[in-house]
Amino acid sequence: MNYFYPSFLILIYFFVLNVSAQGYSVLEHTKFSEENLNGFVNLDNEDWFAHSIEGIGDLNGDGFNDFIVGANQDDDGGTNRGAVYVFFMDEDYSVQSVQKISDISGDFDAPMLDWDYFGRSISYLGDLNNDGKIEVAISAEYDNEAGHRFGGIYILTLNTDGTVFEYQKINQIHGNFNGGLQVWDVFGSDIANIGDLNGDGFTDIAVGARRDGDGGQERGAVYILFLNQDFTVNYHEKISMTSGNFNVNLEFQDYFGASITSLGDLNGDGVIDLAVGAYRDNDGGLNKGAVYILFMNDDGTVSSHQKISELEGNLNDKLAEDLRFGKSSSNIRDIDQDGKVNLLVGCKKNLFYILNLNPDGTVDSFEKYTEGINNFNGELDEEDFFGYSISQLAIQNNSTSILVSSFGDSEFGFQKGSFWILEIGERELSVEDIEKQNSNFLYPNPTNDSFSFFMVENIQKVEIYSMDGKKVAGFNIVTNNNFNVSLLPAGTYLVKASSNSGDADTYKITIR
Repeated sequence: MNYFYPSFLILIYFFVLNVSAQGYSVLEHTKFSEENLNGFVNLDNEDWFAHSIEGIGDLNGDGFNDFIVGANQDDDGGTNRGAVYVFFMDEDYSVQSVQKISDISGDFDAPMLDWDYFGRSISYLGDLNNDGKIEVAISAEYDNEAGHRFGGIYILTLNTDGTVFEYQKINQIHGNFNGGLQVWDVFGSDIANIGDLNGDGFTDIAVGARRDGDGGQERGAVYILFLNQDFTVNYHEKISMTSGNFNVNLEFQDYFGASITSLGDLNGDGVIDLAVGAYRDNDGGLNKGAVYILFMNDDGTVSSHQKISELEGNLNDKLAEDLRFGKSSSNIRDIDQDGKVNLLVGCKKNLFYILNLNPDGTVDSFEKYTEGINNFNGELDEEDFFGYSISQLAIQNNSTSILVSSFGDSEFGFQKGSFWILEIGERELSVEDIEKQNSNFLYPNPTNDSFSFFMVENIQKVEIYSMDGKKVAGFNIVTNNNFNVSLLPAGTYLVKASSNSGDADTYKITIR
């Protein structure tokens, strides 16, 4: 449809309306690599710096949030033993200082072995025992102490300078864990703080073992570890194809348990729920990936589940072959404040999603981020693996900062790695934006009760559809350019506007 609109209307619109350009747009972005870290980090080729990344709150008490970056192929003390870096940041996200933790750094005296892959995953646990010190869980998924690639994790208590105060190891030998691990289970594929699931007063954690063989080779599993006050395991529950009431027919190399995130109480039954990635699931094509929403019982078993993939869960997006949707995941604030849980989901191919979840675990709406989409213009190479790990860093009034890994980045050496900080929020359209787009749009968006078109000439019919394609409302012969949607439930909808000539445009709108 073609429209004429005078410039004074553009100016009126600019001053009186606040409309999101593309949902949650990237407002600012900064890349961090060895080159611009000013000597704080010295990397070797194939260190895989930022293979994992996690916000840890304000560790040193200076008022600014800090984070940890894993480099699980770091060679401190021996080949691929691994390391993590604790980053202390300033208000403008410049680096204040960095503390490395490895076999030879950071007062970490655990006996490590070659190929332990320490730093493979990281989870912020908070102050577990109320001693004023922060705990983090860090995996060594290739830990061989109990058997070849059995895996293990460490719960580190950190000093405010990022060094290690003390630690507790959990594997088949230590920490009172008797999970029956086997060769290549890689216990520690991911770790998540799941709060006090059983109500005993102690925080519990979920640990993935993505190559577990329950039900068949490399199907994957998740262990729910109910912790004691000293961070040893009181007891555990296993969730797999044959355990924990999961009742899903996983397939060869689905890698269920590759990523784990607590969603809080998604369905309102009083029990914490989980998102678990299976990034080599083949729904729709080879290794396209999937995420399972697990509605939990307080004993660590699964009450019910909802799968999200190209074919299920109302994702409504065509995934690329070998995308590996679900490679990483993290919770994030409710950015648009519509009352729905938001979930970050990372992929292998330079891409991540923000999913807006319904209480039943299906997808209400989503935004995705890669070069050239949603106002992200960072330069990415094919093998950067942007999105392989992802975490929320900080919350501002109108935006959220997130950490995004790109561990395969070879700009300054083969797979030395890098990471990005992205500030995401609602971006106001400027006059230049409008003139550049030369197209119509809805306002206000989001809305509580009604919306209008910026340019209404020639619109003959307006129809509103749910995200699964069902028509829920319609308006014929537009006269007043005000469309009442107050009777529709909160959510995201598609608005189809048809012209006199039969042309039609479609817009997305959020109703709160």
